[in-house]
Amino acid sequence: MRGAGRFLGDAVLSLAAFGGFICVLLVILAFVFNVSLIMFKTGSMAPTIPAGSLAVVREIPAPEIRVGDVVTVDRPAALPITHRVTSVAGGPSPAERVITMKGDANEAEDPGPYTVGNVRIVMGSVPNLAYGVVWLSSPWVLALLTLGASGLVTWAFWPREADGRDETGDGERVRVPGQPENDSHSALVFLVAPLALGFALAAPAQTTTEEIVASGNLRMTSIGDRAAMAHLAPGEPVQWQVGVAAEEPGTGVVRIELLGNGNAGLGLHAAIRSCDERWVEETCTGATDKLQVAGPIAVDGAKRQLTTMSAGEERWLLFDLWLPEASAPDAAGGPVHLQVHASGSGDDVNSSPGPVAPLAPTGTNPILALFAAVGSVGLGLALAGAARMRRKRNQ
Repeated sequence: MRGAGRFLGDAVLSLAAFGGFICVLLVILAFVFNVSLIMFKTGSMAPTIPAGSLAVVREIPAPEIRVGDVVTVDRPAALPITHRVTSVAGGPSPAERVITMKGDANEAEDPGPYTVGNVRIVMGSVPNLAYGVVWLSSPWVLALLTLGASGLVTWAFWPREADGRDETGDGERVRVPGQPENDSHSALVFLVAPLALGFALAAPAQTTTEEIVASGNLRMTSIGDRAAMAHLAPGEPVQWQVGVAAEEPGTGVVRIELLGNGNAGLGLHAAIRSCDERWVEETCTGATDKLQVAGPIAVDGAKRQLTTMSAGEERWLLFDLWLPEASAPDAAGGPVHLQVHASGSGDDVNSSPGPVAPLAPTGTNPILALFAAVGSVGLGLALAGAARMRRKRNQ
């Protein structure tokens, strides 16, 4: 039993060390070759890259873009988009290109061309792997993994009987001179530690939810990531989509309004577009309209009309919400509360994405995560060291 336990422990430690080595290798490759990972939340690139896929991307300069490449384009005041390149033309400078793109599952090309100096090209993808990454990024899972790494380090350095001890006739064990007192694989800990760091520094999970509320003849669908909107990072937009539909055709007009109140010091900005069909990422195959150009949202508590529609129609609003990078948000004043209100034919319905607030300084601060991961490994070393000293005193 003792030999089997030692074999199992060595196997687990070796596996964790291998995982830590892979983490270190991936970090080096990411820095040297500009390689990173992206997750696909929608199926606009299906069946080539279905929703839930995890893709490996590499940054390339614009002159290397070719028609047929699947690339990720970063856009100001909007989320990045990953689609297939349909055309490439010269740009304003020799280092830039003007490209058009289209999702494999979309019927139409993206609304407009993109002027880019560099893009991230998709090198490969694995279906459904993004769900595993999201699960591993859960705070509870990260906590368990970090505690597990701490326990593994404690086990690796814990003083134990060495293989060089022989049994005597009376059952006592005596130490053979020259044999090490601890036979643990202590050197492997320095590969286990990066594994714990890698998990501790992982991005928090983001989950898009869909909620439907109805009142009489009106139905409103809200689609968004509430956690992401409650922890906005400056310069990183988050999308919120709201669909309004009248279940039965009728007479009259349905008014769609936006109400904002709360902390004006956040400087919350938005760009709002509408379509008569549901948006898929940034694409809508129906008739689109710009309801608000990129700019600050009024938070004075007054309702402002966004658009109208006839009863029996359907309208989908796409909000890009972000905090400007140039200014520091005043988080002390609290969050901003947004609400879309639809009324008509004697009915009214409301929907909200929840509180919109900046990323808390203690939320996903990588320095704090680094200290937490190093602290867990250090705790294991301290416990093992204390046990070693106590054992020496008792000998």
